[in-house]
Amino acid sequence: MKKNVFTITILFLIFSLFYFGKCGNMLIDFSREAYIPYQINNGEKLIKDIFLIYGSFGYIFNSILYKLFGLNINILLILSHIISYIAIIIFYFISKNFLKENESLILTALFISASIFSNSTFSFVLPYSYSTLWAYLASYATFLFYLKKQPKIMFLLLGFILINKIELFILMAIFLIALEIKENKLKNIKDFSYILILPTINLIYFAHKGITINDTILNLYYIKEMISTNAIYSLYKSVGVYIQKEYLIQSLISFILILTILIISEFIYKKNFKYTSISIIILSLLFFNLNNLFNLCIILITYLSIFLFIKKRLSYKDITLIIFAIILNLKSIFKINPLCYTNFGYIFAILTLYVLLKKVTNKKWLLSFFLIFTTLITITNFKYNIKHKKYKTKLYPNIQLTKNDSILFDKTNEYILKNIKNNENFIVVPEGQIFNLIHKKPWNFYNSTFTPLDFETFKEEQIIEQLKKNKTEYIIFYPRNTKEYGAQTICYNYGVNFCTYIMDYYKRTAIIENEHKVLIFKINEK
Repeated sequence: MKKNVFTITILFLIFSLFYFGKCGNMLIDFSREAYIPYQINNGEKLIKDIFLIYGSFGYIFNSILYKLFGLNINILLILSHIISYIAIIIFYFISKNFLKENESLILTALFISASIFSNSTFSFVLPYSYSTLWAYLASYATFLFYLKKQPKIMFLLLGFILINKIELFILMAIFLIALEIKENKLKNIKDFSYILILPTINLIYFAHKGITINDTILNLYYIKEMISTNAIYSLYKSVGVYIQKEYLIQSLISFILILTILIISEFIYKKNFKYTSISIIILSLLFFNLNNLFNLCIILITYLSIFLFIKKRLSYKDITLIIFAIILNLKSIFKINPLCYTNFGYIFAILTLYVLLKKVTNKKWLLSFFLIFTTLITITNFKYNIKHKKYKTKLYPNIQLTKNDSILFDKTNEYILKNIKNNENFIVVPEGQIFNLIHKKPWNFYNSTFTPLDFETFKEEQIIEQLKKNKTEYIIFYPRNTKEYGAQTICYNYGVNFCTYIMDYYKRTAIIENEHKVLIFKINEK
């Protein structure tokens, strides 16, 4: 076991050195997460001054890190790597409850290469939401301590999920409380109170900061507005929250095709033609989008669970793992892969699938398949990152972007440094709080972006009124395709009245070009 933990650690360190700061898009995926802790340290309050979508812990904790170590983005990146390392170790120990050590090692390697260092927005090491990252880590830990029969710690961690991600808490709480009642018949009912410890501390924090019930109600009102927008529907549809007929048909075709190939491969393997069988696996996987193969997990898990349940070959522990995996992946259960929301939980669907397949397939063949799959997807991800190489920006080396983006980013920052005075403020639209962070400028808006989602949530008229009130000196239009929200370009597909106001009361002072254009406007002087 110690040898495997050492191997996992070395593997994680190798990936960390290669991928550090290179996952995701730091301008888009990371702006809010890096900027809000800075706002907190400058006297702004969550809920009251800053719209809070997720739980508060991640922002508060990161604000403390800024105070301790200074305003440095690398501090947050190091934190996300630490959280990720803890996650893989917890996963390894959970999987050991169901599999042999060598099998657990291979699945953990898959977790590292395909998920932790994913190229998607929903990354562990460049998280679009630290609260989500903490919540999923706590979910892994609650299940581990359930397996270890330590209910006090399990319920304490449930409270930690609550202050990070409420919807995940509700599902996990129903699941784990139901298990505890079934197994112990309310003998440890006092342990339930541990759920309230961390949320109580969180409420005390908000009370100390002067957050009122009215502030909370208004924040909840905007959350309600946000989840009913067309933009959120478009976004969730693209990441698989809503099932689509075309997607279902494609998944079923892929399922039948890959299942046929694997059945043939296993049959040949059993006939002692091992190398032929392995060659079939490799050749077949080369013709598939490996990330999309994860989408077949739930279909396979559903089929195998029903089949094994009828055959009475599912243990109680197997059933708990199946339910746990489904809960973690409910956010995008129809599109499970490392490139969408379920990147934070799909590895447990893989673990579940492996446990079920062991009951119906040749174990050596199964291990060979997963070893090959892990190797191929690791190579695929490395090739992707080499092809889409990130470059350190000249002015701010801890921010890494693609070559063209880094040039445009540097040119924009050079303009800001030369032309915007210390007593003048700016906003970058549709999304660019990272600029406010590195130049230590206030944002002064309740909304954190000017994407279609925020225009629908807070209403364009209110945003214009806020702009009038703030009298922000500079508006910087930075290129950002927002088609995932159902509207591609600000001023053309959305925010037209907002842009009209800017054209009326601001004058264009600069155009910065490098493949794309940055337009900079300054408020008209009286």
